[in-house]
Amino acid sequence: MRRLAARMGVILSSVVVIFVGFATFLGLLLGDIPYGIPVKAFGLPMPVIGGSVGVLATGGLAFLFIRIAVVTAALTIIIGVVNLLGVNIRRILQGRLTAKINSLVLILAFIIALWTYAAHDQTFFQFLLEEIQVPIESALAGLIFFSLVFGAFRILRNRVTPAGILFVLTVEIVLIGALPLPGLAPLAQVTNWLMRVPVNAGARGILLGIALATLVTGLRVLIGQDRTYGE
Repeated sequence: MRRLAARMGVILSSVVVIFVGFATFLGLLLGDIPYGIPVKAFGLPMPVIGGSVGVLATGGLAFLFIRIAVVTAALTIIIGVVNLLGVNIRRILQGRLTAKINSLVLILAFIIALWTYAAHDQTFFQFLLEEIQVPIESALAGLIFFSLVFGAFRILRNRVTPAGILFVLTVEIVLIGALPLPGLAPLAQVTNWLMRVPVNAGARGILLGIALATLVTGLRVLIGQDRTYGE
């Protein structure tokens, strides 16, 4: 009996997902759809609904579903923030000294950022951005470059291949061309070309792949072919 109830729940959720998906898709694509039902069909009268005309409010229904999705996403973010604060408060009360310090810094940073946003203090917000966030991002970028160099060293140490040599040369050109030295202008131009052409091409290819995967997943959900977590 419980298995049958679980199956029925999966079927019901699939039907709801398919209906919401098609309604949102048609609403965004066509807006409100006018309709007119003829009085007769194949020479036979159509009782009750024959001759009815009107407009299906699919556009408004689509925007309603989108607003529900946005509100749900916002509530999910709020729940995640509350859960993060709860976990860090427990670590302050029960964790080790290092964990207590990290959690305390995180909670203080959250309180300061929330107070800055609520007080509309643009000066302090700009200070946080330029003096804290930018140096942290620069340090992370430095770690990424160090990881690239170490990865190139491991590639050449394990096995020398044409693809590995190309990777190492590309990393070296980009790193040396990024140095602010006047004698490295030709390498800087090569670095700019690499960032502008091959890197942009790869990023756009990744974005196209994500878009196609999203479309395929959406179509599988709409036609009921995607397996749900309940199965």
